[in-house]
Amino acid sequence: MSYDELCDRLDDLDSSGARRVVTLPDGSVDCWYAIAGEGGDRLEEIDTFADQLATGTRSFALEPIDARPGGQAVNAATQVHALGERATLVGHLDHPVLADFPFETHSMGTPATVRVIDIGSDELQFSEPGPAADWGLEELLAVVDWDRIVDADALCCTNWVSVRGLTAVFDRLVSTPPDMRLPIVVDPGPIDTVDPAALEGLFDALSRADSAATSLEIVLSVNPTELAAAVTATDASDGAVDPVETSGARIRKRTAALRSTLDVSGVVSHGSDAAVGATRDDIAVVEMVDLGDPRRTTGAGDRFSAGLACALAREWPLEPALTLGNACAAHFVATGDTANLAAVRSVCERAD
Repeated sequence: MSYDELCDRLDDLDSSGARRVVTLPDGSVDCWYAIAGEGGDRLEEIDTFADQLATGTRSFALEPIDARPGGQAVNAATQVHALGERATLVGHLDHPVLADFPFETHSMGTPATVRVIDIGSDELQFSEPGPAADWGLEELLAVVDWDRIVDADALCCTNWVSVRGLTAVFDRLVSTPPDMRLPIVVDPGPIDTVDPAALEGLFDALSRADSAATSLEIVLSVNPTELAAAVTATDASDGAVDPVETSGARIRKRTAALRSTLDVSGVVSHGSDAAVGATRDDIAVVEMVDLGDPRRTTGAGDRFSAGLACALAREWPLEPALTLGNACAAHFVATGDTANLAAVRSVCERAD
């Protein structure tokens, strides 16, 4: 009944006043390429690329396709706006590709560059870090007032992996918590690529911020691979290994264990099969909607986290919040487009 309930709740988004969601702190220019291999033929499948590498091909041709706005915070703000909420994007946006958003923006400087190789339904990404890698709290406060951030209805903080200075935001929240309830969705990026010891500072900051005041509600948003890395890094115990246990059951255990270990308001794992969420009072599982062959996967997690933030801004319970995140991600995977309310309704209908 999750998607039926979401359809009913969409009227709330249509009829009541918009909520404001702040997303921060990254930004990138995503340069897209097609790739041609042996014989000059464009490669349409990742397996073909792998086969040519395995047989000794070392020369490939790149054909520029497009340059698009990118970055997790940018993607999240785009999703917030598409749902009819008020987005405030604070990121690294000093580039013509990132200049014309239909919502409030504050730029802290030059974005990163990401080279994306488009191979059919698969993508290879190669990132060139920009100045954001050395970003700190001073750069944030130079372009936007702190009150403008904490007076929001929700925050969506992304890409800690590339922008480690984001930890300073959580430290600042410890000393200056907001006067009103503030849910904070933290989508840290691919933490499975990070030395587990480096995660300690992030997780400590999240725990301190969540316990600083009852107004703060930290929700960590990760995919199943990142969830496993976080459990390992924190020594969160998810119980004895059961040889007949399904992967879904293991993810539920890991989600609950990590939330308890970090002592934050919530942990969410979002994947191609389901979204699993655990809070201090609840655990919920919402299956993903299958809309056919995927068109694009990179950026789907950002849409999920943005949908989750919008739902939490409206104080929705865990299950419909996960469902909205799923619907936003499913539509993006199937179409490559960011879901508006009509698209979310369509996903709900397809889920019946």
